[in-house]
Amino acid sequence: MLDRLQLNPDKSGVGRVWERKFLGFRLNRALRIEAAAPSLNRFKQRVRQMWDARHSRTSNQLRDGWQRYVRGWWGYFSLAEERQPIWRLEGWVRRHLRKCFWLRWHSRRGRERALRRLGLSGRHLLTAASSRGAWRVAASPTLQTALSKRALHKWGFLMPSDLATHTG
Repeated sequence: MLDRLQLNPDKSGVGRVWERKFLGFRLNRALRIEAAAPSLNRFKQRVRQMWDARHSRTSNQLRDGWQRYVRGWWGYFSLAEERQPIWRLEGWVRRHLRKCFWLRWHSRRGRERALRRLGLSGRHLLTAASSRGAWRVAASPTLQTALSKRALHKWGFLMPSDLATHTG
């Protein structure tokens, strides 16, 4: 008796073009190419994994690993015509970066020292004593000032939009 071909229902199916994905992309209702939701979810999972503060890597190693990943990821998904879903993730990614650095500074003294090195003074240094969780502190105005979009870009922590402006 011949074995029949087993179909994977997740990979084969019928549906509206905006409900299906192909190679990480989908067509939206306006028939423009965009990154599929599962691809963006995998990107988010990778961001969480890369910016987990429990890894013992230097800031330069973190930066270099991030640059390799985001350049490769953007090299593939730069084909998307509709890029807003990708741009909307960038603030969330930067918050993960800030959270990682906050946790790597360990203690009140270490955090205060790091904030001073980043050019903050006065009431901004009170954030170092915060009892709030790292995710909430990462969204605080103090950390957004210390590790601003411009500062992160200057130190090489690139986002897909940065790469899009270089490639046109």
